[in-house]
Amino acid sequence: MADLGLRLLHLGEDGARFELELAQRHLNAEGRVHGGVLASLLDAACGFPARVVENHHDLVRAVTLTLSIEYLAAPRGPLVQARGRIVGGGKKIVFSRGEVLDADGNVVAIGSGSFKRLSLPKS
Repeated sequence: MADLGLRLLHLGEDGARFELELAQRHLNAEGRVHGGVLASLLDAACGFPARVVENHHDLVRAVTLTLSIEYLAAPRGPLVQARGRIVGGGKKIVFSRGEVLDADGNVVAIGSGSFKRLSLPKS
């Protein structure tokens, strides 16, 4: 995430928000944002909420099991933001949804995934 330049803006029980200032290294051969960059944003935004366990302040480890993405439009402007939240699941496996917005607030990609918590705090 650091190599891409992703910045975590918020992480809590209500979800996660990341932002990325786009640079030349994020573009594909056509000069548009590479789909893999948007996928990484969605993976982080959807997956990081799985690391937050209710009533605990420590983050747990989690891994992506599935990630599905729909690319809707090319982002405009130099900045994109991704936000994600848990929409279901249990203690170990959770399901999340997220979206990437461009500088104008347009949704440019949406995604959903399943994530497995590898460790849980002892009750």
